[in-house]
Amino acid sequence: MLTLSIPYSEHVTVVLATTLAVIVAVLIHYESLMIISRFIDRSVRPHRQRILGMAFGVLVIHILEIWLFAATGWLLSEYAGIGSLEGYDTFNFLDYVFFSAVTYTTVGYGDIYALGAVRFLYGTLSLTGFVLITWSASFTFLEMQKHWMKDK
Repeated sequence: MLTLSIPYSEHVTVVLATTLAVIVAVLIHYESLMIISRFIDRSVRPHRQRILGMAFGVLVIHILEIWLFAATGWLLSEYAGIGSLEGYDTFNFLDYVFFSAVTYTTVGYGDIYALGAVRFLYGTLSLTGFVLITWSASFTFLEMQKHWMKDK
């Protein structure tokens, strides 16, 4: 017989919050890449400025997504009391940003770790970050290839 030490409602809350965060992150990513692509296509700026604008734009997108997941984890742990981060005596919001960045990029230093139902968020964050980073790498390669060929 399966017994859960964590209340079922906490699991449901974390799954719903995680699903919402993933949907928002993917939509932000898609729409932002579309905006960047249009900017590059329509811009009369020099090649270097367009490519640098794309690179900085992609970085800003990832930072926003990391902060989205940090806020989700912070709200679940600190506000709703569902799970926690461990590894230090006290945590502030920037610790959640750090942990989200380490998880999103799949670096995983191990100095901070999640306990409780909120672990689902961070496990899903790792997969989401991997997919979005890969998507950005493909986008960057295709845009650079398209515009370097056109500018020659």
